Amino acid sequence: MPELKFLRLAVGRMAVAVACVSGGALVPAGLSVAQPAVQPSEAQLLEDFNFYVLTANSELARANAQALLDRRLDPKVFMGMVEDSPTLLDRFDKAYRRAILVPELEGVASELYGLFEQGRRERARDPEEIGRNIQLLVGTMRGAVLGRERLMAAGEYAVPQLVEVLMTRQNQALQTESAGMLASMGRRALAPLCAALLHVDPATQETIARTLGRIGYPAAGPYLTELARTTSVEPVRAAALRSLEQIGASTSPEMSLAALYRELGEEYYAEPKSLTAFPGEEHQLLWSYEPALGLQPTAVRTEVFHEAMAMRLAERALGLDGTDQESLALWLASNFSRELDQAPDYENPAYPQPPRRDATYYAVMAGAETTQKVLARALAERDTPLARRAIDALSRSAGVAGLVGPQGVPLVEALSYPDRRVRWEAALALGRAKPRVPFEGSERVVPTLASVIRDEGARYAVVLADELTRQQSIRSVLEGLGYTVLAPAMNLESAAATIGEAPGVDVIVTDLTTDGTVATIEQARSQARLQATPIIGMMSASGVQQHGAAYENERLTLIIRQGVSAEQLTEAVSQFVERASGAALSDEELRSYATAALNVLQELAVASAGAATQVSAYDVTDASVSLIGALSETGGGLRVQVADVLSYIGEQRAQVALMDAVMNAEADERLVMMSKMNASAKRFGNMLEERQVGWLLEAAESSTGEEATLAASLIGALNLPNEKLVPLIAGGAERGEERSGR
Repeated sequence: MPELKFLRLAVGRMAVAVACVSGGALVPAGLSVAQPAVQPSEAQLLEDFNFYVLTANSELARANAQALLDRRLDPKVFMGMVEDSPTLLDRFDKAYRRAILVPELEGVASELYGLFEQGRRERARDPEEIGRNIQLLVGTMRGAVLGRERLMAAGEYAVPQLVEVLMTRQNQALQTESAGMLASMGRRALAPLCAALLHVDPATQETIARTLGRIGYPAAGPYLTELARTTSVEPVRAAALRSLEQIGASTSPEMSLAALYRELGEEYYAEPKSLTAFPGEEHQLLWSYEPALGLQPTAVRTEVFHEAMAMRLAERALGLDGTDQESLALWLASNFSRELDQAPDYENPAYPQPPRRDATYYAVMAGAETTQKVLARALAERDTPLARRAIDALSRSAGVAGLVGPQGVPLVEALSYPDRRVRWEAALALGRAKPRVPFEGSERVVPTLASVIRDEGARYAVVLADELTRQQSIRSVLEGLGYTVLAPAMNLESAAATIGEAPGVDVIVTDLTTDGTVATIEQARSQARLQATPIIGMMSASGVQQHGAAYENERLTLIIRQGVSAEQLTEAVSQFVERASGAALSDEELRSYATAALNVLQELAVASAGAATQVSAYDVTDASVSLIGALSETGGGLRVQVADVLSYIGEQRAQVALMDAVMNAEADERLVMMSKMNASAKRFGNMLEERQVGWLLEAAESSTGEEATLAASLIGALNLPNEKLVPLIAGGAERGEERSGR
């Protein structure tokens, strides 16, 4: 009976699976199976994995997969095992596609399929294998089909040997097939062919130019244009011009070649999938051509590959036009991005150090106008780390004209950027410049500096989820990371009120329907306050498959699968927010920012009080409210600095706040505060309230030592009327007489 046969098969497979699990940890309750003497083969483990996935037995499917992975097979051996069976490949593919939709199987299934894909890649990219497959192109029909399939799988790795066939011209049939193979590869062959185009012999140039036209990809435009303008061989020029028309590029001699290379560099900087040869892989290839060696690939980590290409193309543009400031700005931005994305211990072959220096060295050397362009790019793209690096470079070298002149608009715009560190650093740079003439936006500098002092470094998060239990579980994770979580809501509109009351939003986490998450991301990016906010969107497995790729290159958006554990969500939030906006502000960093802001305000206050005729773009009195608040909220050295700045502000509220600080202080701090109050009185006279004057008179009479002298000095600086002083004098005389009588 079919049912009995199926049952026997299932029990047999279960026995095999149990035998693969150390200690029998995954043996289902109540099932007793003897340990077989012979361990199952790799093929049997894979067959059992497929069987249990397709029969929905996740526990045993996972056991077989893990047992297979534990054997640490060579990827090419595993791939051969799968492909050697006429039916196993199809079953494995079906099982994998079903397994990745099951949370407990997704990890091991992805590992197995990754091992299979790695084996395919390694076989296809092996130079000897490539050579054999090229020869198959002129063999039997079946061999030619197999050769083309394998060369297609090798992609860029096969191009050097195919180009070598074109150059040697020993076999006309093989040469024709190789050219056709390159055209069939499409954009897989694009980068190495472009790298070779300008350096090979004219006959090969003509063939490659025609091939690039057949590929039809616009990225070949700059190389074909340069070839058309520099070659002295008419057939080569004709082929290049014809291919330019095929790819839709302009053939006008008025078109700047430098601009063409720069525009291609901009495309690479944007990191599109179309210019990523091996999506999902750890490395990409940079191509160069050496006359003695031919095409040479350099493997570069994927996270810095696009920056390397953008820099290379910008350098080419600058070589053609050294005055092209836009190309220099692209190079600087790419270099900063390389430094930000590159692992600290990675020795980048595209940017060896030495002789290359750090990115800031070149940005400082480039001057303010070009670095302002880098900042403008960062603000437009909401690239917070890049914005901070550009501001740092500006603050190191730029003068007043470079910061607030006609080209200084980006730095002023940074005062309104959603991220607080960008705002603060822009204000510090502008404040230190001490411009004399007000400029558009100058009124925002002092209030921004003052806001630094009172900021407690709190980080705010928004949680959007359809279910209350999910709202609370996500909230718990974020609070565990130190976030202040605003009232959770079911959509962005419902959270608008609380978002408006918060100083800013540092992260948004959604657990909605797929469409709801997509809509939320779009809404957030349309709001100025949320444009630079990192968003983590949870979606179903099918939602991740459908939309994950669309957000893959979004610096500020991360799509993850619904149902992740609290630990996984904690890790995702920590790593993603740090990459998008930077690490959370520590207490030490907050103090450093506050001290720097107070130093700048102090310098501005001293300068404005130094000469009545001195003109300044800033009015330190704009900081009064924040400084008065900080006087009661801070302590130690910061509190003293706040008091010192207030002593330069000629407003009654500032002096009243200073005197209140004197009255509320204890011990040594009272002496310090009294000296700051004394300085205010000397500069601006008496603006105190009667209650404060009365307290001071009593303190002068009752205190002793240095405090008494300081109180008396303050009374003198306030220039109080004589009738206020008579009781002190009379009281002093009476006490003197009493002492004499005794």
